[in-house]
Amino acid sequence: MEQWGWLTKGHDRPSKRFENVKNTRPQPLEKQAPAVKILPNLAGLRTDEQYDDFLMRHRNDKVVVNFGSSWCTHCHKLFPHFLSLTHAFTKLHYAVAQVDYMKYAPRGITYTPTIAVFDKGRKVDQFFGANPQQLRDRLWLHSD
Repeated sequence: MEQWGWLTKGHDRPSKRFENVKNTRPQPLEKQAPAVKILPNLAGLRTDEQYDDFLMRHRNDKVVVNFGSSWCTHCHKLFPHFLSLTHAFTKLHYAVAQVDYMKYAPRGITYTPTIAVFDKGRKVDQFFGANPQQLRDRLWLHSD
């Protein structure tokens, strides 16, 4: 029974070398490159500032933001469909946001890819997953 005593007794303090460890997960470096213009109505966003600037520039329009990451296979699978729909629904403004390099913009984003739709600066719709038909249907709803 003595071998399980550590479960009920106080625990040993961590070794001195581990006392100052705050976060062992490496944080991504901020990229200083400007937002990438992929198509006339599609931008690539890497920082919170670029995200805020994009929403501010299109504050009177409908905006669709695809939140994804470089390591997400579902994001890579959905991107060609997302790209083709930018040609089908031209009244919308589009952006692809890399959540790996953003701190504040992806708050509330639990899964990637997540698609968020903004109308006049307010988020009016959000959904996630790599279902091309769901993406087409949702963009059709917001394309009026």
